[in-house]
Amino acid sequence: MSGEAVGERRRDALVIGGGIAGLTAAWDLVRAGLRPLLIEARGYTGGLVAAGSIGGARMDLGAEGFVVRGQAATSMLAELGLRTAAPHGRPRLFLPPLAPGTGEQLPQWGLHRFPDHAYLGIPADPLAPDVVAIIGQEAARRAAQDADLPGTVGTGPEDPADLASFVTARMGAGVLERLVRPIVAGIHSADPADLAADVVMPGLRRATAELGSLSAAVAAVLERRRARQDGAGGRSVDAAVEGGLFRLTDAL
Repeated sequence: MSGEAVGERRRDALVIGGGIAGLTAAWDLVRAGLRPLLIEARGYTGGLVAAGSIGGARMDLGAEGFVVRGQAATSMLAELGLRTAAPHGRPRLFLPPLAPGTGEQLPQWGLHRFPDHAYLGIPADPLAPDVVAIIGQEAARRAAQDADLPGTVGTGPEDPADLASFVTARMGAGVLERLVRPIVAGIHSADPADLAADVVMPGLRRATAELGSLSAAVAAVLERRRARQDGAGGRSVDAAVEGGLFRLTDAL
């Protein structure tokens, strides 16, 4: 055992947390010839890229895809023997409908396609028909007031830093509850009230202050994404893993 007691194993590094960042760090350490020990308190690995069994089928419980930035993610997938694929169709929201002419929710539920021009549910045009269909006319009119607010609203150092407070200050509760909250919860497995806006959406608050509105800042983000897509020869900059993104955490 080379000086080791029976049952002991030498470790070269300690990785705390078995989310995607911790798994990637441990993988890099192993590739460098080290023997890391990874510890995770929740009893499962993956974090925001975790899997679970639903109806006997193993599937993603958190993120289902990722945005391609550089070659780091795609090269990792290739080295792990996984294949990338374009996302299949547009995601949908499962929400209760709104009573006509009111903001009250009815007991029945239905599917709604994600808005065409939105960033994590924040619309570039709050009055777009696909946005109004989800949040209702009253909430859409409140969200459109974002364009008339000073750029300083919700963006100052004294303002709450969480995403929920930022969205509510700019566009109101309708956008938060019917768009941002369910979409962010599905992607990040967390409530936007518990997430810092500058962490989830780096630079968006600053862009809102500079451009004068959150809708303008979102439009600028979407324009940059379109430019990246055009630069990639028209290929989508969004990607998924064949069989589910959870296969990445399994492989790691």
